[in-house]
Amino acid sequence: MIGNTRANVTRARSISLKVEQDAVWTYAANHRDVIDVHWKMAVSAIPGFFNGIVHVLRSLAFDGGDVQGTVIPTEFKNFLYWRDEGFPEEARVLDVFGSALIRSREGHVILGRQTPGNINEGLAYLPGGFIDPRDVTPQNTIDVQASVAREVAEETGLDASVLQPAPGFIVTHAPPHVSFAVPYTSKLSSAELVGRIRAHIGAQSEPELAEPVVLTSPADMEGRAVAHYARILLSSPLPWQL
Repeated sequence: MIGNTRANVTRARSISLKVEQDAVWTYAANHRDVIDVHWKMAVSAIPGFFNGIVHVLRSLAFDGGDVQGTVIPTEFKNFLYWRDEGFPEEARVLDVFGSALIRSREGHVILGRQTPGNINEGLAYLPGGFIDPRDVTPQNTIDVQASVAREVAEETGLDASVLQPAPGFIVTHAPPHVSFAVPYTSKLSSAELVGRIRAHIGAQSEPELAEPVVLTSPADMEGRAVAHYARILLSSPLPWQL
């Protein structure tokens, strides 16, 4: 799957990701010196960047409706260099993250547009983010659902009181990205969800989202700056059939 360059969107019953704690990302090790220089330049331009631990996807396989894979922990500065170099294939990994496919009572999809100083600044995307050490279980596996729920609450203020997860996941393979989306439905209207998100954003000193974005159909993406994986996902009929 890592070498597959064709984009696709599919349903999955389960996702099992194993963390290879002792694995070395050869690409990062081979570019250590230039990564350090690049990082100094990056934090000079965007002081808010934090060099925490994130995870990149080393392997991915589908077994019917079940997904299995392995991830490697690495410093954010290594990921950032890889991204800024155009995600060269020599890295032999993919960018992996959890995301939330939020649908309102009417079936509208709720996205967020990210503020400047963040990795997806200016783009509309499904709320979510990097897999980090908080998502690693004692068994060295990744709890994707917990990761997504936490990110959604942090970014939008929405939680289990207004969002109900549907069974399974929607997997978007849009090289070099892999999104594991948790489908959520809500009994609230899109206007009510937007109101709650705006209130959450307004109460934060440094919100990650600039504003919520409502899509009533794939056509609403026309003319918008939408993250690559999100555009592929929302161009598929799957997310609109929940």
